[in-house]
Amino acid sequence: MAIIQEGTVLAGIRGKIGNVVIYTWKNKVCARSLPTKPRKKRPRTVPQQAQANKMKVLSPFLNAVAPFLRVGFKQIATDRNITANNAAKSANMLTGIKGEFPDQEINWDTILVADGPRIKPENVKVTVTKNSFNFTWDKDKTAEGNPNDRAMILLYSKTYGRLLINYSGARRDELKDAVYLDPFYIKKNTYEVFIAFKDVISDEVSKSVYCGRFIN
Repeated sequence: MAIIQEGTVLAGIRGKIGNVVIYTWKNKVCARSLPTKPRKKRPRTVPQQAQANKMKVLSPFLNAVAPFLRVGFKQIATDRNITANNAAKSANMLTGIKGEFPDQEINWDTILVADGPRIKPENVKVTVTKNSFNFTWDKDKTAEGNPNDRAMILLYSKTYGRLLINYSGARRDELKDAVYLDPFYIKKNTYEVFIAFKDVISDEVSKSVYCGRFIN
């Protein structure tokens, strides 16, 4: 509410002007604005709904593996001055989803938990025993990969909401690595498995490679 001074142009007016009402209260001329009507939200277009649904599909997984993303997307996040989680979401909105709205789902073959310029692991194979995940990969034929790069391994179990991470595993030139865990966590469980390489000096990483879903 505003009080209008006597002698002004509005002092002799009563009623509504636009969204302002002028009235008398306790022998004083007052003015107040009317509440504005909330704008009706326009229905979202199908492309807008599809984009929103992509984020809905991606977020539970990316939030769950956030500790790994902080290493796997560290440099991209630093360069763009955003969080590693947001960098991962931005990348995977483009590559990590398959299907048409509303039937969208994670594309495990292309989703990334690490992204960078190092040479990625090639022809990765994984075998599972009662207490270990065993990895092998091919020798780098380009000779551009640093033989001292270290394997970064991620095992993600949605069943237990459990992550098993090795940030500094075997060297690239060792061509194999293993992750050991209690047989209880392997038996009757499902894991999504990823591997990437990291330079231990610069922290540069490669793109991650999805090794598959393992149901034991």
